[in-house]
Amino acid sequence: MKMIKLFVSVCFFMGYLIALPAAGKNGKNIQAKNYTDSLPKTNDSTVTIPFEYKQSALNFDYTFKLMDSVSAILLTDTLITLSIDGYSYFDEGNDNICYWLSQNRALAVKSYIMGRGVDSLRIKWVKGRSKFRSIERKAKKEAIIFNCTAEIIINYPIPEPPPVVGDMDEDGIPDDVDSCRNEYGDKAHNGCPERNAIIVPFEPQQSSLYSSTYKVLDSVITLLHKDPSLTISIEGHAYKKEGVKSLCEKLARERADIVKRYLLTRNIGIARIEAVQSFGDLRPITAGRNSWEVARNCRAAILLLHH
Repeated sequence: MKMIKLFVSVCFFMGYLIALPAAGKNGKNIQAKNYTDSLPKTNDSTVTIPFEYKQSALNFDYTFKLMDSVSAILLTDTLITLSIDGYSYFDEGNDNICYWLSQNRALAVKSYIMGRGVDSLRIKWVKGRSKFRSIERKAKKEAIIFNCTAEIIINYPIPEPPPVVGDMDEDGIPDDVDSCRNEYGDKAHNGCPERNAIIVPFEPQQSSLYSSTYKVLDSVITLLHKDPSLTISIEGHAYKKEGVKSLCEKLARERADIVKRYLLTRNIGIARIEAVQSFGDLRPITAGRNSWEVARNCRAAILLLHH
């Protein structure tokens, strides 16, 4: 819903406290009481226009500025509509006088708004509400902010919700552009996982080698010794649940580095390691929905390169 600002200046008039709204440049600075309309697909904002006691003529400078601001809003967006209610105060006269005062106040606002170029078809209703609201408020001992008023109810259309786009594997890539809808992947591979990566596991929040890490690294070493044409690239990764971003970046660097150092101690020549990179927590390979998936993201990766 479009937001409007309201500047309220307070003065005393005819023995009652009156809050006088003032509008600003381009009608962008009205703030009104916001509430949900009973009609579907609209949100409403109510802007109060004060009148002099027992009068239905518009004669305050701030009133004209306020209505000019409302008119500017309506002219900016043709989908916005409005309703106008007029009110009188309980001691302004008998029932007939109070009704006609309220009706004429609403009509005065309507005429002014239309005079600023707003089509009458955009006005849903113009009603005189007489003095009954002020009587109810007095009986309930409610604070009276405005005495003699009209109220402009600005009806903003609620935009249609965006279409729901599926993401079955929860990798953040919409199904309509995900080449592997049932496998967690990344944008670099059109939603598919890296097929050539050998996952080197680490314990969460740790960058030291442990039994599962050794098993994977030793199997890679065996492959490299069997095929001297193979080279590798090493990547370090962390998962967002392991800590703040700086910690994840540190873990990723340390994991990549310790994998490199272990391979060098097992007679894998430095020339066969083409790259060592770390990606922090930017490239998870699961959605992290359970402890197993979280652990899968705490890793290094070795990519086998054939030449």
